[in-house]
Amino acid sequence: MLGVALEGGGARGAFHVGAIKALLEEGYEIDGIVGTSIGAFNAAMVAQGDFEKCFEMWSHVTPQQLFDIEDRQMANVLNRNLNMKTISYFSSEAKKIIANRGIDTENLRKVVDELVDEEKLRNSHVDFGLVTVELGPLNPIELFKEDIPEGKIKDYIMASARYPGLKMEPLDGKSYIDGGLYDNCPVSLLARKNYNKIIAIRLNSSRKLRHIDESVNVVEIQPSMDLGGTFIFTKDLAHRNIKLGYYDAIKAIRKLRGREYYIEPVDDELIFSKLLELSDDLILDIGKSMGLEDIPPKRMLFEFILPNVSKYLNLNKEDNYQDIIIALLENMAKERQIEKFKIYSLSEFLNLIKDNEKESIFNNKIQISLRGLKRKAIENITQVNVDIINEKLLCLLDEEE
Repeated sequence: MLGVALEGGGARGAFHVGAIKALLEEGYEIDGIVGTSIGAFNAAMVAQGDFEKCFEMWSHVTPQQLFDIEDRQMANVLNRNLNMKTISYFSSEAKKIIANRGIDTENLRKVVDELVDEEKLRNSHVDFGLVTVELGPLNPIELFKEDIPEGKIKDYIMASARYPGLKMEPLDGKSYIDGGLYDNCPVSLLARKNYNKIIAIRLNSSRKLRHIDESVNVVEIQPSMDLGGTFIFTKDLAHRNIKLGYYDAIKAIRKLRGREYYIEPVDDELIFSKLLELSDDLILDIGKSMGLEDIPPKRMLFEFILPNVSKYLNLNKEDNYQDIIIALLENMAKERQIEKFKIYSLSEFLNLIKDNEKESIFNNKIQISLRGLKRKAIENITQVNVDIINEKLLCLLDEEE
């Protein structure tokens, strides 16, 4: 059975719907879906069979729709246009928040009431679960839909999303707070129900998954860019994060390469063979620019040049030679502002970088890329002449076809 766990993260939940769209298009059938906070809401929509409504909601979300904050004033804050009218507006809002003992969630509740259908959710064959935390004893509450009392599913979704600072609304005489305080991505809920394949859609990749056994088979879909603030509900950011979720999920499913772009891999042996074809004179020339001498050429390439370039690019130890070359290409692609949200073949990606550019302009782009890399250099690494490496390795890749 396939289970999906959605991590909490407020406005960043737009990433969920992009990732789920990719899963559905790739033919995945979701047997159970759980979530914390905004993940609980998105999970409920998917479980009841209304993913398209959920997608539509995120495509048109605004601050005023959820938190009774004027869209124009929020835009002023995001654009740092802090005129006296905006300051006065938020000063007034702050007074209301203090008087209400938290940010009013009435608008958010209206969205939940309008979109979540408890009857459809209970009748669905798809498992649904959530996490919240009872205040007082700080007792974690992990529930599947069959554990939630009749007529209370929407209340528990709100309880799961009771982020600190939001107004408290007691549930059956008890107070609850955001489930992220205990488990922000409840993979363990699915594991305990014997799901043998679990996909965790993350919103904060810096945190490790909690409360799970290492034997559980979990595939993580992680954002390749910062998703923005928890309460920054704007259309532009939501649209960007939906796209990001979609393509980052495709990357995980198809095992694409690249850190910020989406590159179809080639055979690693092909890359290795191309590196072996580099002439000794070229390798020695690159090595000389790095202060390397009296080392056999191929040893110099594989034991010194490529590892140093990898460190410049902040790659992981498990990344291989293909990852190094793709990272070099990505660095130049960003300088050229090449479209991020597209799946590229390696040769297509290379050609886009070089397309319609005179050699002098292309070399200038490489030098700009080099300066960016040098700013990130590790102090104890000899200066790497990355422009030479870029130019020569890219010429090799040109011969791939």
